[in-house]
Amino acid sequence: MSFLNPTYSATVAARLTQKGRNAIASGNFNISYFAVGDSEYNYNGPSTQTTLEPFDKDINVKYPFWYTSGSTFFGVPISNQITSVCRNVMTDTGWTSNVVWEKNPIGYTGTTRYSGFTNSVYLGTKSFFGYSSSSGQTSNTGTTITNTIGNQVVISPEEQKAIAILHYSGGTDVNSFFKYDDYISTYTGVTSPNTKTDKQYFSVTIPDLKYHRSTGTTFYMTTGSSKTIVSNLNSRLTIDYMDLVDSTGNTANVVGKIFQNHKLIVIDDEEIVVALDQASSRTYTLPAPFVNTLVSNSDPITGLTTGQTLWITYTLDTTKLPCNYFMKVTGSSNNEVVTVQFSGNSFNYLNNGYTASQFKVLYQFTSSGTLPTNTSWKIIDLLSELSSVDDLKTGHTFTLTQTKLDSYSSYSNTLTTFSNTSGTTFGTVNLVRASDIEEMTFDLNLPIGTFGHELSQNPTWINISTSGNPYMTEVALLNDNKETLAMGKLAAPIQRTGAQIISLKIDF
Repeated sequence: MSFLNPTYSATVAARLTQKGRNAIASGNFNISYFAVGDSEYNYNGPSTQTTLEPFDKDINVKYPFWYTSGSTFFGVPISNQITSVCRNVMTDTGWTSNVVWEKNPIGYTGTTRYSGFTNSVYLGTKSFFGYSSSSGQTSNTGTTITNTIGNQVVISPEEQKAIAILHYSGGTDVNSFFKYDDYISTYTGVTSPNTKTDKQYFSVTIPDLKYHRSTGTTFYMTTGSSKTIVSNLNSRLTIDYMDLVDSTGNTANVVGKIFQNHKLIVIDDEEIVVALDQASSRTYTLPAPFVNTLVSNSDPITGLTTGQTLWITYTLDTTKLPCNYFMKVTGSSNNEVVTVQFSGNSFNYLNNGYTASQFKVLYQFTSSGTLPTNTSWKIIDLLSELSSVDDLKTGHTFTLTQTKLDSYSSYSNTLTTFSNTSGTTFGTVNLVRASDIEEMTFDLNLPIGTFGHELSQNPTWINISTSGNPYMTEVALLNDNKETLAMGKLAAPIQRTGAQIISLKIDF
């Protein structure tokens, strides 16, 4: 619309003129003077009148006030530069999930590494955020998961097989609000009217997920401080992030990272990643077992020697992708067996939307420092050690011996179309979007005896007999040549009286 809303603040929001933008482009934006006028006021009318908004082609004040009678039309402003934040509460709008596999999924038998992996276009993003190589950055050198007995296990970037990237899809509603680039706010103040901080407001909900740690499927921004990834090759390249956690208490598990300045969320918990990938054929997550070695002369594992690593995972259903947490133990010169332990609360939610009738362990030997390959896994059936899979709810420890490992069969699956869509809508994201606005504020000082009575050039003032004070409707900022670089309009005329200061803002 062309007219200003009279309920706006008395602080004047200025608009750069074409001349002002040209001055910025040429590096010659210098404000030296200001002018005040009453060009849009008719003194024959009521005191409340309306004004036009400022326009690019405004080039000066039509009826400027004299500073003092017959002297000059101009004052000298006092400038200050600040950064303000524009914030907007955002409910779910146009978020997309892309599951990115860098390592072929376990049992995948395709001959081409990325055949069917259309989300491989995001592999560069996976590398950029430090999920491919430990040598690229000083932090984010591993994803930390918690196993079934509460121990933390670090998954190195080299071992990180897949991540899920949640990002704006580019819909109009998402991207049209801010004039400048926005980011996910981590503001710790209260967001009116929600009476929450921006951190508290943030949430990611995956309604179809059956999560092994709880019945809740909403994830949150940690209340801690922002963390930073620093490039090892260019220390000036830093990437800020917040942890994504699965609850709001002190026992929260980290499941990903919120890269607030890049407007995206990475889920790096590889079990949640699998549940988000439709090709895995399961929407439930599985716990990470505690895997350990035990010295034993009774049927020790002959291949578990110095320089060798044994990788372990498992499945409850061979028609679905096995657990995507790969546990490992390193060999030694001792005679050892391997224990695979689940605590009593590992499978509390086993029948909460899904059931199982199988329990099979998958394993693979590699040289230490070498990652397992997707086609070299072996599978052994250990269901006979349980009365039923439900026995896992009370906790169980399996002991792997050489005899058990020798009962293997080679493992493969027919799940060969991982992430075969360009992106899927997964649930909802609530957050506060923010944008940093660089503002130049100019204080226009109007002392007593200046820009006032009998100083108006407005014909409707001059042609009437009045003893009152004129009404200001606009201000202009000018350069050394008295050319208008910015024009501001008051939403409603303000009477000139006494000592006043008009604050005029320009944002960049």
